Amino acid sequence: MKKEIREWIIAIAVAVVLILVIRTFLFVSYTVDGLSMDPTFEDGDRVVVNKFIYNFTDYDTGDVIVFNSEEGPAYVKRVIGTPGDTVRMDDKQVYVNDEAIDEDYLVHTQDSYMDNFTLQELGVEGGTIPEDHILVLGDNRPVSRDSRDFGLVDNSQVVGEVQLRFWPLNEISIGFN
Repeated sequence: MKKEIREWIIAIAVAVVLILVIRTFLFVSYTVDGLSMDPTFEDGDRVVVNKFIYNFTDYDTGDVIVFNSEEGPAYVKRVIGTPGDTVRMDDKQVYVNDEAIDEDYLVHTQDSYMDNFTLQELGVEGGTIPEDHILVLGDNRPVSRDSRDFGLVDNSQVVGEVQLRFWPLNEISIGFN
């Protein structure tokens, strides 16, 4: 009996350590709060965030990330500009390095609180995204608080890339680029 109890205690301790390691260094779940990424994500969707991917690769335009906000809970947004890029929006069309980007994930295009911007207007000196920073926008531009409001995101704020939606069950999906 004592041996069986000891084995259970060891098994539970190993499981707890594994869970802590996975949550601390590899993956974490996050609940989407708000409609700024609609239709990609809806309020209450549950996602898994890969915390270690950017140790091996750089951010790409189109990646969906979670990052810590200085103003409260973490945000889910789409990477639009990376270091060295110039980004502007003219009449709701986003241009990266003077090329219009295809944003087939957008459905809310009729109204936007800011239809035009340049990096200079967002306070970026020189008009080019500096090292260790990215520009992010929400997929639901009319309601999204994003780089148009708070400027560029420092890489140190990034939690990781959204890799999996696991809730609601009928909308389980992988990859969002």
